[in-house]
Formats: sequence, C-alpha cells, structure tokens
Amino acid sequence: MRHKDLGPWLAGITPRPRVGSVSVLDGYLTARVIGLCHVPPEEMFADLLGLHGDIATVHGEGLAVIMVVVERFNAIGETLSTRPDRLTPIFEHGADGRVRAGPWCMGFLAAMRLRDAA
Repeated sequence: MRHKDLGPWLAGITPRPRVGSVSVLDGYLTARVIGLCHVPPEEMFADLLGLHGDIATVHGEGLAVIMVVVERFNAIGETLSTRPDRLTPIFEHGADGRVRAGPWCMGFLAAMRLRDAA
C-alpha cells in the first residue's frame, strides 16, 4: 500500500475511523510529532483507526496501512527536525482547486485533545 491509497481505504472501512481523510490524518500526525506529551503507538492507532488500529492483532491490508502511517509520521518528524521550512502539509482541495485547510486543522486539534491537560 502507498500513501495515495489511504484515502479510499479510510473511506471504505467500517466502522468509520476517527480519521476520515488523508488530510485529517496528516494534521493528526503533525500534532503528535510536535506534541508536548508522548502518546503510545497503541493508543494513537486506536484513536486514529478505531477497531482497525489494534497494532497487537492487525494483519494484511490493515498492517500495510499502519506502516504507511508510520512512514508519514517519521517523515514529518525528520522534516521538522532538519528542514522545518520544507514541511508540506497534505491539504484537501475543493472542486475549484482552492486549498481546504479545515480538515487538516481538525486532525491536528483531535490529536492535541489526547493530552489536553498537558
């Protein structure tokens, strides 16, 4: 599975995960990279993907999805550590081609709420 395949996979699984699009996922991962507190992977994936995020039992296509998510998480972290000016968020685009940053922001906010008290 590749990064571009995540959107259709997320849209097609039931029950629906908290993260409904690649843009929301990207915002969520960015917040987890820069967040003040560590969130264990098993908690993060359960929050992201619901039943499909159980890293102890996932296999097949679900495992491939988790590996793609981990690759993006690591890429965000590496970019922010070495060249933060090069980070390119994955934003959605409307039918008119305009950037829709709202879904990315909602993902970012959802991840920050995991540790509101911090």
